[in-house]
Amino acid sequence: MALSFAFFMAGACGYALLRGDPSAKIVATAVVVGSLLSAVLIEQTSERWQSSEPGVFVIDVIMLAIFSAVMIKSDRFWPIWTTAAQLLSVFAHIGPLLRHAHIAVPFAVGEQLWSWFILAQLAYVTWHRYPCATPSTTAG
Repeated sequence: MALSFAFFMAGACGYALLRGDPSAKIVATAVVVGSLLSAVLIEQTSERWQSSEPGVFVIDVIMLAIFSAVMIKSDRFWPIWTTAAQLLSVFAHIGPLLRHAHIAVPFAVGEQLWSWFILAQLAYVTWHRYPCATPSTTAG
């Protein structure tokens, strides 16, 4: 796991766990656990990101399911974007899984791009946490 990503993940997820709403806390927990498990699985292979990563794919699908559940239960808009970004991350696995070729660069870039986006979004929505507007009732 890249050191800069680890620091950003620790900051964004730590902030969300301390100050976020329940949806942000669930997403932050999933990101930390999923990232750590992915790093362990990738470290055990001799050729990192050189072919399909079925273990990481399974972790990403599980994270997609968690984000989807958060999206369905939440009254916020941001979980839709988080789920969409994770879906794109899952799609990044399809090429290597089908081709079994050495396509490291597109796979790694796709995985990293959407992971950074999810962290940035998580930090932003935690920082800008406002209560939902309720419709005003007028008598008359």
